[in-house]
Amino acid sequence: MEYKTQTRQKIMDYMAENPDRIFKASEIAQNLPDVSLSTIYRNIARLEKAGTVQIVGADDNNELQYRYTGPGRCEEKMHLVCKDCGKFFHLAGPALKMLMLSIQRLNGFVLDQKQSVLLGRCSDCSRRRHG
Repeated sequence: MEYKTQTRQKIMDYMAENPDRIFKASEIAQNLPDVSLSTIYRNIARLEKAGTVQIVGADDNNELQYRYTGPGRCEEKMHLVCKDCGKFFHLAGPALKMLMLSIQRLNGFVLDQKQSVLLGRCSDCSRRRHG
């Protein structure tokens, strides 16, 4: 087991205090001004390797985005993530079942719900963009 530093704990605490969101390292750096961006990247890499943080994709500027998957976070649901505001939504029930069955039937591919994230825009951000 790897030693948990105070800085790593600060990063984990920040992510855990903001559940159901995605994070960019630059955003964490803005909210933790006493922690350098390079230190945040280094710690996020370690947290990702340990399974506490998951990479969910990149924004329009190719900056990686992460989600906290530490203790107490849902694991067995697929997530929808808004690319604009970063909010998470659970995809469960009949919609998830239909999606998984369709993918399996059409492609012979079985999705890993724990690792699956679909990116798009939530209804609020879509309205703001087009309204």
